Amino acid sequence: MNIHKKNPSNLLARKCIAAALSQLLKEKSFSSITVSELTKKAGVSRMTYYRNYSSKEDIFEAYLEDALIFYDKDIQALPIKGNYYDASNLTHYFTYVKKHHEFLDNLFKCGYGHLFLNAIDQYVMYRWKKEDDSLDHIYRLHAFSGALYNSYIHWSLGGARESPEEMAKALRLVFADT
Repeated sequence: MNIHKKNPSNLLARKCIAAALSQLLKEKSFSSITVSELTKKAGVSRMTYYRNYSSKEDIFEAYLEDALIFYDKDIQALPIKGNYYDASNLTHYFTYVKKHHEFLDNLFKCGYGHLFLNAIDQYVMYRWKKEDDSLDHIYRLHAFSGALYNSYIHWSLGGARESPEEMAKALRLVFADT
């Protein structure tokens, strides 16, 4: 996972382009959205677009990367007890994905949900895998990534009625026995 400082003006442009994509997806399919429409809606130049992306699909990947950079900064301030299934960690995850639900739902709608799974898995391995971890523990981390992904999908499809705390409690019970 590439956690590093980003150019603030590029972050703002990427945020505007992602917001424009979300707005356009309310009106038309992903495949019918043009770069010209995106840049006009975002209020950025085509040069800015191509400085940040080589394709429309890159918008999804960049958004996830940027979101995980901010997620990582947030999580470092949490009182986590040192395990990946800590209640604070899980509550923060569900609070964060709820905040980004429109983007994530668009990601799935366009057929790119696997990018979210990849991002979660990369982040979990970046944050929680240690050099001397056993193969069993590494597979548990991958299973945890899948659980976060699938829990989000079903939570979102159900209207995200449960609170982040309730979702954290449910997932914590699954992984506390490992």
